[in-house]
Amino acid sequence: MGLALLRLVLACHSLAVFSQSVFAGQFLSGLDGPVKFHEWTGWATLVFCAIQIGIAAALMRSGVTSLWLVFGSVFVLLCEGLQIGTGYGRFLNVHVPLGVIVFAAVTWQTISVFMRRQPVAGLKK
Repeated sequence: MGLALLRLVLACHSLAVFSQSVFAGQFLSGLDGPVKFHEWTGWATLVFCAIQIGIAAALMRSGVTSLWLVFGSVFVLLCEGLQIGTGYGRFLNVHVPLGVIVFAAVTWQTISVFMRRQPVAGLKK
């Protein structure tokens, strides 16, 4: 049950991060409306990441996930916080490349968690 919940949160997190690039592209093409969705989705990614950290930490205690996922999730949370600050400050020289790094990190985390097998009941690795 816990691994399925982590997978759901990571899928939502990945979808939110991907939609960020779509909204940013629409804004850069000259549309003004998507910038508000870009802002809202930015805050949503931060919430998804905080939930992801909590679930990953809880599952680490039971041996389902590793410490690397927790550390990576904290790193992504810090980067997403910096993303929000650089977005509001219009520091695009930091905002855009950092967005690519966040996209790659969350995608990697999602793929790694979905490739992990469900632990057998009663057995710990």
